Amino acid sequence: MRVSPWVVPVLVILATVLGIGGARLLAAPSFTQDYAAAGGARVETVRFVVQGLQCVDTARQLAGQFADEPGVLRYVAYASRHEARVSYDAAVTGPQALRAAIEGPVVDEASGQIRFHQFEVRSMDGARIR
Repeated sequence: MRVSPWVVPVLVILATVLGIGGARLLAAPSFTQDYAAAGGARVETVRFVVQGLQCVDTARQLAGQFADEPGVLRYVAYASRHEARVSYDAAVTGPQALRAAIEGPVVDEASGQIRFHQFEVRSMDGARIR
């Protein structure tokens, strides 16, 4: 059986396009943290694109930014997309307070050092910032 010489390159290109497209559609979370049960809360979710969110370790560090933030219910990070989704009680906090928590100083648990400007919000619910 003889195969046309263009079939293999076309199949490689098709597999590449489908792989990249599928990865964008079916991304798995890098890190998830639940902080409190929703109970009777008015739950809303905001999506941030965060510069500095690059891997599981930075996703875990960013989760620490919400540990003492009142009203935060859940945090889900997608490091491959630089994306953080935060569910919160809208009666207690809002997107601007969450953005301030993201962009605040980060305490490195291992060394105790405080780092500034580790995370920067690039967009919030699709609206570009800066």
